[in-house]
Parts: sequence; structure tokens; C-alpha cells
Amino acid sequence: MAQALPRDAVILTAGCAKFRYNKLDLGDIDGIPRILDAGQCNDSYSLAVIALKLKEIFKMKDINDLPISFDIAWYEQKAVAVLLALLSLGFKGIRLGPTLPAFLSPRVIRVLVKNFDIKPIGTVKEDIQEMMTTG
Repeated sequence: MAQALPRDAVILTAGCAKFRYNKLDLGDIDGIPRILDAGQCNDSYSLAVIALKLKEIFKMKDINDLPISFDIAWYEQKAVAVLLALLSLGFKGIRLGPTLPAFLSPRVIRVLVKNFDIKPIGTVKEDIQEMMTTG
């Protein structure tokens, strides 16, 4: 995913998945590294603060109008806390995967999809295409 993103896309990351790509030379954008690391998944709050500040700076009414995509990998239970925090801040369209935790029943999944536009992580090509058109 990191290598396939357009060269003008910035990756804000917090969590374990970054260790798959944080040593790649993905370049920079006008001197700003394309990978900005906020720490571990416990530090996802920092990413939310950045997004909320961008919303304020650009005078947007809805956080979901920013061209930001959240992808949450289910490697451990802390991801649930991250997801709940993002949902409580109003974020929608978050991608979950590559596999969902076993405790998510079909009913809970339907509620998340209906109320929060939760999406499964798909293929790199499909996900990037959607990210670049919907944020």
C-alpha cells in the first residue's frame, strides 16, 4: 500500500503495521517526509488531533470532508479502543482488516456499516482508488 500510493500522498501512521514500510525510501513532499510517524497504536490520538487541527485550519464543517483515510489493522485488542475513539470524534469511512476480530457479530458489523460507513480493507488497488476519490 505504502509503495503504491501516489507520490503526493502523506502517510500518517501509528501502530505496528508501519514496520513493514517505515524503512522504505518513499521520498518527501517539499521537504516533508511522506511517512509521519506518531508512534504506536496507543498514540493514534495524535493522528486524530492532527486531523481535527487540519479541519480547523481549512475551516471545514465536517472532519470527513478532509482527504484522509483511516485504515485500522486488527492485530490486537487496542485497535478496538482506537476505533471507538475515532468514531466518537465523528470519523466515518474507516477501513478495518485484513481480517475482522471474531467478536464482531454480523449484527454489530451491520450497525457499524450503516451508522459509520465502516469498510473492509480490500485490495491495494481498490483501496487506493477509493481513498483518492473519497478521502
